[in-house]
Amino acid sequence: MRRILIAPDSFKGTLSAGEVCRITSEVLAPEFDCVAHPLADGGEGTLEAIAHNLDSQWQTVRVQGPLPGQKVDARYLWLAEKETAVIEMAQASGLPLVPMGKRNPEITTSYGTGELIAHAVQRGAKHIQLAIGGSATNDGGLGLLMALGWRFLDYQGQSVGWGGQGLEKVTEIIPAVLDTFPQIALLCDVTNPFYGSHGAAFVYAPQKGADPAMVQRLDRGLEHFAQVVRKRDGFELNFSGAGAAGGVGGGVAWALKATIESGFTAIAQLTGLEQAMAQCDLVVTGEGCFDGQSHQGKVVGRVIELAQAMGKPAIVVAGQSQENQTKTPSNLKQIFTLVGSDISPTTALNNPQWALQRRLVEVKQYLINLID
Repeated sequence: MRRILIAPDSFKGTLSAGEVCRITSEVLAPEFDCVAHPLADGGEGTLEAIAHNLDSQWQTVRVQGPLPGQKVDARYLWLAEKETAVIEMAQASGLPLVPMGKRNPEITTSYGTGELIAHAVQRGAKHIQLAIGGSATNDGGLGLLMALGWRFLDYQGQSVGWGGQGLEKVTEIIPAVLDTFPQIALLCDVTNPFYGSHGAAFVYAPQKGADPAMVQRLDRGLEHFAQVVRKRDGFELNFSGAGAAGGVGGGVAWALKATIESGFTAIAQLTGLEQAMAQCDLVVTGEGCFDGQSHQGKVVGRVIELAQAMGKPAIVVAGQSQENQTKTPSNLKQIFTLVGSDISPTTALNNPQWALQRRLVEVKQYLINLID
């Protein structure tokens, strides 16, 4: 019996990576021995992917949500053997927590994410993996740092408050007194700088509720804060990746000496993807939309690359595909899409489990023929 590694990303908004693994394994059995290995890149589904692959404990903490006055129950993973906490920023400070009509990055805060970090530190974490995708914030990480004891004051000696509106007011920084602090790795694949035309505000704030005038104010705030930090510590905040999560990438790298790492690489290493792939004959991966960007650091492209390096053939099952297969890696044998002549885009979106099951019947027959 041939062993197949099922290693997809989530089909955003429809199916989690874990659900894709479960359905794929059910359809391909018993002809194939399936190994489920759901993946993520530091955004949506990171915790579920790690929980599926590693012995871990869920921790639930009542924390500040992204909006003032909002409380949320946020979860993170505790890996006891590794003394590591895996925290997903979206759990406490994520965009889905803010109703459409209330999205405003001038007031949304990353404070709750800082509370999750504080909880993990109190638990004894030696390492923290912080996945920073999907945030509702553009505060440069000020809220997160405030939760850990940092103070950011205006010219009157008062706190600048929460949200991106506070960035332009900062004139004095009082660091927290932290005797020892865990190593923090920020998981993200964003390369945007802290401010400027390609920075956090201009690229991401509009989807978080900012109008053009607000984008300008937020960018000025980020640049002002970077100048304060540069003058105070000689630290340059405007580096590649600093704009991730509304500037959390830069703020936490500066204040807590965090490193910014590829989300996929960190999760693949943490979950033993290479070892799992080595024991399989073929790889099935997938995502919601397979296109040219999939080969630019996204989960599916990286899985195909790793499979190619290990001499393993790969199959992609995606919601839709805009990829020209003539340009894809040689080990990519076939691309299957849920959307087709028999399944409309609306049907695939409304009934994704059924659509996936139906398409996987074709995939199964293809694999049988491929191996024969």
